[in-house]
Amino acid sequence: MTDRSTLLTEIIYKNPGLHFSEIIRVSGLKNGVLTHYLNKLESLGVILIKRERDKTRFFSPKINLEEIKVIKFLRKETSRKIISLLLNNDMEFHEIVKKVGKSSPTISQNLSELLNNDLIIFEMKDSKKIFYIKQNSLIQKLIKKYQFD
Repeated sequence: MTDRSTLLTEIIYKNPGLHFSEIIRVSGLKNGVLTHYLNKLESLGVILIKRERDKTRFFSPKINLEEIKVIKFLRKETSRKIISLLLNNDMEFHEIVKKVGKSSPTISQNLSELLNNDLIIFEMKDSKKIFYIKQNSLIQKLIKKYQFD
């Protein structure tokens, strides 16, 4: 592998789930050069590219689909804050809004996405929704292994 291929592989393996623009920033490579090397690495099976409607994320092929799903949310600031809070404590909606510091609709949207992807669950207690982390050990393992910020 070339120096650029090695650089990109290291960046992606150490920071799974980065977007294209983040890799540009971290690597210092230009758009066209980066595209060339990422396509080359994908064709060789060195990296895995997950294309979604709004974002393309880059991963090591050693990361499984369940980990990819979790990493996707750990890369989003608001979702990451919610997950971090719920790792330590089960919480009601209004507590999450207060501690995360975002609007109720923003928190509601993020909670819905986390619920739909089975990362969190909720339970009704005294007519209040209490939110919990569902995949605690996997999330803690990924947070410990990789840097998300």
